[in-house]
Amino acid sequence: MKIRRNSITMKLFVIIFVLILLISGLIGIWVINDTNKIIQKEMYEMRSQVLKEVGNNISILLSNVETIGDNIVVDNRLTDILSTPESEFKSDKDIIKEKNSYVEGLLVDQVWKYGKFNMKPELYIIGENGLTYSTYSKTKYDTKNIKNKKWYDEIVKANGKTVLINTYKDENGIGPYKNIFKMGRLIKDLITNETLGILIMDISETMLYDRYSDMLDYGTSIYIVDSNEKIISSKDKRLIGTNYQHVIKQNSDNYSVTKNNMEIISNIDEYGWSIIQEVPLNIMKQVSNQVVNSTVFIIVLVSIIALIISYTLSVWITKPIIEIKNKMDKVMYGDLKAKVDVDRSDEIGQLQKSFNSMVMWLDSSIENIKKYEKQKRVAELSFLQAQINPHFLYNTLSGIRFLISMNKTEQAEEMLYRFTKLLRSILPKSSEMIRLEDEIENIKNYVELQKMRYPDCFEITYEIDDEINDFNVPSFILQPIVENAILYSMEKENNKGRISLAGYKTQEGIRIIINDNGIGMSKDKVESVLKKEASVNRVGVINVHERIVLNYGINYGLEIDSIEGRGTKVTFILPN
Repeated sequence: MKIRRNSITMKLFVIIFVLILLISGLIGIWVINDTNKIIQKEMYEMRSQVLKEVGNNISILLSNVETIGDNIVVDNRLTDILSTPESEFKSDKDIIKEKNSYVEGLLVDQVWKYGKFNMKPELYIIGENGLTYSTYSKTKYDTKNIKNKKWYDEIVKANGKTVLINTYKDENGIGPYKNIFKMGRLIKDLITNETLGILIMDISETMLYDRYSDMLDYGTSIYIVDSNEKIISSKDKRLIGTNYQHVIKQNSDNYSVTKNNMEIISNIDEYGWSIIQEVPLNIMKQVSNQVVNSTVFIIVLVSIIALIISYTLSVWITKPIIEIKNKMDKVMYGDLKAKVDVDRSDEIGQLQKSFNSMVMWLDSSIENIKKYEKQKRVAELSFLQAQINPHFLYNTLSGIRFLISMNKTEQAEEMLYRFTKLLRSILPKSSEMIRLEDEIENIKNYVELQKMRYPDCFEITYEIDDEINDFNVPSFILQPIVENAILYSMEKENNKGRISLAGYKTQEGIRIIINDNGIGMSKDKVESVLKKEASVNRVGVINVHERIVLNYGINYGLEIDSIEGRGTKVTFILPN
């Protein structure tokens, strides 16, 4: 249904559509504005869980190192070796070798025992009796050089408990052991509680880094800091030992937002460490943009749905009024049987009843007029047909006379024979409706007459669908148009007339089209051809047009399309 711009349907449609669109837009704006908060919360929840898992893995790592220390310091054979003064076995190389072999085997066994945890610390035992054992280098530590270290004092003060020494740069370290953290504890005699030596367990910082390196994606950074906010692990090893640059401000959700980053914090409480992940805000903006795009898509989808709903509602509301209007249009074009279904009891229902009453009165009044008009129309049709027959007879007889004047008696005789044959066909039916197939046959006979009059001057082709052969048309309705096509095509200089006659059926009705390649007409002349007061050939085109209108109504007749110098197309518009 076509909707005019200023119709009530359009106005209702616009109001409902704008209202729905406005509500959708406000909801969309609220969603977009609230997106960052939601994303921050979701980002924290997701990454916080991962950081907690990393923290648990680090706790397991440290706990396993502590377990190694526990297993070593309670070894009775080790305590016996460290309790023996060096002087008692210094001279016996076999004993020294045997003791070294045992202790070093103990250390190696403990290291490899936990190898499945991807954790291999370096172990050092420095005895008070001067004996040292190691899994890496026996010269790295000795009793003298460790006692002036700050971390040594912390181990001594712990009195046998394991002490965690945060990461620092080891000047003597090589490869992954350039940055290490360590655990240490005193080795004591379990009976006398005498200090026999110290166990040092050096752990590469890379063991911490390996536990969170997979999380370093899309420009994120992760730092492990101690209780003093010094960095003890980072992807950038140059930062180890420096203070964390940002002030750690934790809200109740353990995250904070700076100018460029979101900082998510997870604590390893038993060791006083914190894991901080910095997530660039542009990552969240990417997610936010996805949400915005999805929101925009939803708004567009809602807008389309709103468009459909608005249209449906507006049509539903205005349908009774439009139905009355459409019925009025039918009445305007002569359908006085058009009535509106009265399905309402309001003002529109009263309007429907009034419309039906008006149409009934008009139908009754016009029926009386039709009786008079029918008699008048029959008289007019007879008059028009009476015009065509003499016109055709005159033109044909003139052709025969012309042949006789040229002493072409045989052609004139043949033409006269065909003429009389054609007259026998059309004169009895001159005022009747005939089948289109018979009308085409008459035209073919007429064309043969004209070919004898104008040999080799024109050609004509026929293309008529079989399904319209039985359609009834006024007799001899095609002849004036074919005659004009022949004459106008020959008027064009050095031109052989080419005429086509086609007929077919459409949804709107029957169409018969006659094309020629003649001189054509100007636009002004085309407009004047079908006007009674301006027509030059009353017996030709206007006559045919009026016969069609009188038989079928004002919606039918002729349409003429012509281009000056290129030809003319005449279309018969007939009902089914």
